[in-house]
Amino acid sequence: MEISFEKIKPSSPTPHHLRIYKISLLDQMFPCGYIPLVLYFCGADHVDDRIQHLKESLSQTLATFYPFAGVIRDALSADCSDQGLPFYVAKVKSQMKDFLQNPNFQFINKFFPREYKKEKHPGPGDSVMQIQLNCFDCGGIAMSIIFSHSIADMASVSTFLRCWAANSRGLGFSQASALLCVAQSSFPQNPSLPNKLIPYFNQIKYLSRGKFVMRRYVFDASALSFLKAQLSSSAASRLNVVTALVWKCFMKAVAEETSGEDGKPFLMTQAINLRKRAAPPFSEDSFGNMVWVPKVVYSSPQEKGMADLVWEVKRGIANIDGEFVRLWGDDGLYEYLEKFINELPQQATWLSFSSWVNMGLNDVDFGWGKTVWLSGNFAQHSESETMVMGNFVTLMDSRDGGIEAAAIFDQKYIARFEKNDLICNYARVNPSVV
Repeated sequence: MEISFEKIKPSSPTPHHLRIYKISLLDQMFPCGYIPLVLYFCGADHVDDRIQHLKESLSQTLATFYPFAGVIRDALSADCSDQGLPFYVAKVKSQMKDFLQNPNFQFINKFFPREYKKEKHPGPGDSVMQIQLNCFDCGGIAMSIIFSHSIADMASVSTFLRCWAANSRGLGFSQASALLCVAQSSFPQNPSLPNKLIPYFNQIKYLSRGKFVMRRYVFDASALSFLKAQLSSSAASRLNVVTALVWKCFMKAVAEETSGEDGKPFLMTQAINLRKRAAPPFSEDSFGNMVWVPKVVYSSPQEKGMADLVWEVKRGIANIDGEFVRLWGDDGLYEYLEKFINELPQQATWLSFSSWVNMGLNDVDFGWGKTVWLSGNFAQHSESETMVMGNFVTLMDSRDGGIEAAAIFDQKYIARFEKNDLICNYARVNPSVV
């Protein structure tokens, strides 16, 4: 692909007192790796003019979201001296419609800056965020974004994108800069926090060696409504139901593959947005990692039906309440972290969930129509390559109000997972987007 490059700097200089951005205690809980995202937009006229307009509105937006124009300084801070956000434009010699009719996950890897590797953790001097516009012959655009997880979560990036889109449409929308400091002031960083109290470092032991592959499962709104009726789970959200269903099918696939002889319990974790769960709630536009990851452990999953798992998922989320969030600002945090770590099993088959549901990513509109599809969480390797990884699922809104699950599973579990009646009856495997 033909690729051009430049750095986009904020339209106005970042004040000197803001040029060192310190991450919060919540940010410290997460690995510093890059998170990938691609937003797809249908054909637009005068693409070159639109690209120039995107650059100008991005510069305007970075004046508020200045950390995204900076670089990693060290493990606890970013240097926001307006180094500029790396911005690539690539020409794709094909039609977007052809790609969306049969999404190819290995091809998606080409939508990212060349130096990006999923396993690479950004270090000092590396950009906090990078963007690449992939322009198809038809005028369609696939906008890829990578950002450091130690600086922001997906909700923060969604706010940034919606602000950028509003500026692109001439609405003059800007985010209050004070919201960039909410997490820092509410949960001040602790430079002396030992790794042994950070859940991520205690969960690395659950990674396994195998051939990991990407799969996409779409649960239509009608299918989820029918399933909820079957389970008498009208109070459960579609997110609860899909999380429980995928976890149940995954546990069964693993149990069948191992003949139930490995003796390891099953561990499920799911990322929960804390903004609405605080008392009083934080602004939905608060910047940073305002997320916690509760866990559920099962030793005998065959004893649990779908309704039981839906209830367990709901209970795990419900426990993340105002009192829990308050604890993070008090001395009780360290006692809680020790308890959390001590409750983790020595060995486990781990399935991790992340949710981008209800974040407004499908509503991003730069002036030529809303997002037609999202993708992310894809493997940066050949499916024949053996790697040390974890089983991971990202849940996103589908266009009809359902949920799309982007899953990375150990290849040896895939066939059994997809033969499960729940998957066969309620999910479509990698259907056409258009």
